[in-house]
Amino acid sequence: MIQDKVIIIGLLGALSTIPGEIASRLLAYFGIGKFGIYELASFIITLNRPVFILGLIVDFLVGCVFAVLLYYIFEKLGSCHLVIKTTGCSLLAWLVCELLFTAIIEGKYISIRPINDYYSHIFSAIIFGITVGLLLKKFIFKKLNS
Repeated sequence: MIQDKVIIIGLLGALSTIPGEIASRLLAYFGIGKFGIYELASFIITLNRPVFILGLIVDFLVGCVFAVLLYYIFEKLGSCHLVIKTTGCSLLAWLVCELLFTAIIEGKYISIRPINDYYSHIFSAIIFGITVGLLLKKFIFKKLNS
């Protein structure tokens, strides 16, 4: 049963990346930012070519691992105010990923991104945090919070 729960949590984490990608695509469409989240994630593999499918795979894997880690953390520390906690953790993960991405890839393999890209991606990280928090609260921690 525990293994099934971990698979479900991983699936919830992967699905939580979709609203963030939709938001980043909409912002890119309206000229706020250059890349969507999946395109940015694909740079980890391709270094200089944005590819939607590779980015989707990378982001799904990161979302899965992140959601499972959050589950184990909040199972031990408590799941009160889950959406606020997951959003805060998502913002912290965004900061770490942006620092690594900027230090390793940006400027060397791709041109420096406009500042609007950072705002677009932080907004997407907030949406991911809210989504994963709501899904974990509804499907995993529902018995503990009722």
